[in-house]
Amino acid sequence: MSTRGTDVLLTTPLRQLSGQALWRYVSGAFLTIGDEQDFRYLLPRILDISVFDPGNSNDPEIVLGKLPLAHWRSWAPTEQNVIEAFVDAWFEWALASDVAEVEEGLIGTDAESVLCGAARAKMPLHHWLLRLLEPDAAPVLIDMKHRFPAEMSGFWEFAPAGLQELSTILAQGRA
Repeated sequence: MSTRGTDVLLTTPLRQLSGQALWRYVSGAFLTIGDEQDFRYLLPRILDISVFDPGNSNDPEIVLGKLPLAHWRSWAPTEQNVIEAFVDAWFEWALASDVAEVEEGLIGTDAESVLCGAARAKMPLHHWLLRLLEPDAAPVLIDMKHRFPAEMSGFWEFAPAGLQELSTILAQGRA
């Protein structure tokens, strides 16, 4: 990142950071800029923008994929629980959004993106996969079956264990 991009992160109050400023940070986090302390400080705002302003944020696969680089499983159990609860709510939000799009004649991939991101964060997927088997999620599950494997998120490549779990439910209809 340029010095200008870093300056914005250092001089702007957390709740006022824009999605665009954070997009640049998240893209390079742990690769070219930042460390665990920076990420932990910025994470609440990153997650907030990811859900409520997705057009100005990184994909869930990227955002959640940064968690292992931040060694989030070494954080206090309460902090880990908060992250897991947030991702759970995010998945439900994304699933509801996808189902609403089906009712409008479209189909979204938001739930798959959050699921893939959770897999990249090495979260167990079982309860979300069971959720996909519930009747109200059927259109999303059917769409995933049609898109599997060629049209799924390219980030599944970095979460082979999660992809295996997902492929089982898509092929056998059970988690």
